[in-house]
Amino acid sequence: MTTTPYKMLFQPINIGKMQLKNRIVLPPMGTAYSEAGIIGRRIIDYYEARAKGGTGLIIVEGTGPGEWCRGPNQVGLGDDKYLPGWEKLVKAVHKHGAKIAVQLHHAGYEVKNGEYVQVSPSAVASPGRMIGVGGRLPHELTVEEIEEIIRCFADSTRRARDVGVDGVEIHGAHQYLVASFLSSSSNKRKDKYGGSLENKARFLVEITEAMKAAAGADYPIWPRLNVMEYGIENGITIEETLEVVPMAVKAGACAVHASAYAAFSHITKAPLPDKAAFLVPLAEAVKKVTTVPVMAVGRLDQETGEKVLREGKADLIAIGRRLIADPELPNKVMGGRLEDINYCIGCMECIERLGRRGEGVICTINPAAGREEERRITPAPETKKVVVVGGGPAGMEAARVAALRGHRVVLFEKNDKLGGQLTIAAMPPNKEDIFPWIAYQTTQLEKGGVETRLNTEATPEIILAEKPDAVILALGGIPVKPPIAGIDAPNVVTAQDVLAGKAPAGQNCVIIGGGLVGCDTAHWLATRSKTVVIIEMLKRMAGEMGPMARRRLLDGLREQRVAMYTEATCREISGDGVQITTADGRQTTLPADTVILAVGSAGNDALFKAMAGKGPEVVCVGDAAEPHGIMEAVRDGYLAALKL
Repeated sequence: MTTTPYKMLFQPINIGKMQLKNRIVLPPMGTAYSEAGIIGRRIIDYYEARAKGGTGLIIVEGTGPGEWCRGPNQVGLGDDKYLPGWEKLVKAVHKHGAKIAVQLHHAGYEVKNGEYVQVSPSAVASPGRMIGVGGRLPHELTVEEIEEIIRCFADSTRRARDVGVDGVEIHGAHQYLVASFLSSSSNKRKDKYGGSLENKARFLVEITEAMKAAAGADYPIWPRLNVMEYGIENGITIEETLEVVPMAVKAGACAVHASAYAAFSHITKAPLPDKAAFLVPLAEAVKKVTTVPVMAVGRLDQETGEKVLREGKADLIAIGRRLIADPELPNKVMGGRLEDINYCIGCMECIERLGRRGEGVICTINPAAGREEERRITPAPETKKVVVVGGGPAGMEAARVAALRGHRVVLFEKNDKLGGQLTIAAMPPNKEDIFPWIAYQTTQLEKGGVETRLNTEATPEIILAEKPDAVILALGGIPVKPPIAGIDAPNVVTAQDVLAGKAPAGQNCVIIGGGLVGCDTAHWLATRSKTVVIIEMLKRMAGEMGPMARRRLLDGLREQRVAMYTEATCREISGDGVQITTADGRQTTLPADTVILAVGSAGNDALFKAMAGKGPEVVCVGDAAEPHGIMEAVRDGYLAALKL
């Protein structure tokens, strides 16, 4: 029974003849979980968790419609050999009352002569669309090749229908092949697939018509479209899309998924992906020119989603990263358990790490994402008394999971509130989404019966007095102090102390260390009208960050006129300021009222060593063991609790 005020979200709706139990959609997001295109247990567990969590429609990630255009870790539908996996996935999703669709996705690459070759409507470079950026122009598709691609979309749609998939989405958005036909930036053709807008849309229209012919007139098919392209010369405009949508609907589309694409700094500026509902105006515009359901996407949650539906700006609400963070979000909203939602912190690591590492999609605050069965929280075989020391991300997560498993947990935190380093990590611009996660953890510890003792610095004696069966140490790292002359001067402080308000910063601030912490601190200080300079030894500022988050941060630093020196070394800190050697060998002195250290942290294992041989099982996790980021700390705490 629904006890939520979010009534519109949980109203049923039809896409064509496919009825959905609610308006919440998991949009297609690549996971890179497949092996050679096969759907295995990991993919099934991932999607089933979101179906079980109450999502109305699951749209499976972009899937290759042909063997020669499927990426290495991309799911396939271009051959019957993939169908057994699809049958199992469909059964798993349907078991929970959700519907399942698949997004057919031609990325604009094909295997030719044993290697991936970029293909496009025209042999031109379009840097904003990542076409021809490597100096090698893409292969211009012939009419015969276009017709073969259309046949592949149709054949894959037939396969999807035959195994029980409820509908198919055409990926006609972002920087991929169908979108490149629609965009004047990449489509310079003079034949029937180029020139007029009708001709540019012909590829999409013919794909839709062929899919309908293969699967039947009643089979639900729809496109995901770039309603607008930002930062791309001759990119798609809203006006063009509003003409394309009726063409697609006439061809058989029974819905429209309204997305967008942005190049370069426009990814972080216009539209601004950190702003709730930033793409809703595009969906609203589409809705004015069609009667088929329109799907909105772009940092939506239950609050914004309900508002969008009530205002008639869209008919379906796509929730992506928030459902990675918490698969149970729909059920929790429907049951009025908002305090139990594990809120996405907007770090973008799920997409950033997908391209940089071979482990598939992962989530900073949900270590079970993509490993739902392997990391399932189950009751412990025996109840233990567990002491957790440290109320940062690793400690909070360890305590939460241990309590869920039935253990009796005591958590010691030396400060007057939980959060650890997260309380200062959330201070800089664009990091405020960390605060709700701290609140979530605090609530879960209370509901789980964890005995939290604040303002208590644990010692071996205090810990042993609890007579614990197991001890998890999560004390965080210790800021590193580099061997620089003058480092002990009274105006030298740590970034952590500055953000925490323990060390006031003067007007002229020099930050030693241009990693994430140093850059975030600089951004925070600059927004408070401080004059800030960052000194970094390496070639890149914030080099450990992924490209999207890094671009956003560096754009912010430039806007605030923060001076940045790379490949520079600090020689001495004196009363005049900081003496440095720049990348070109020049020596100069930077005036500084305050010198701020942000050169990393070291492990904090003193208590671990002091507990050696004292009796209980002791494990050290998070930055206390090895300094990393929030993701690693949360994962370490989670896994430590699973092993108890």
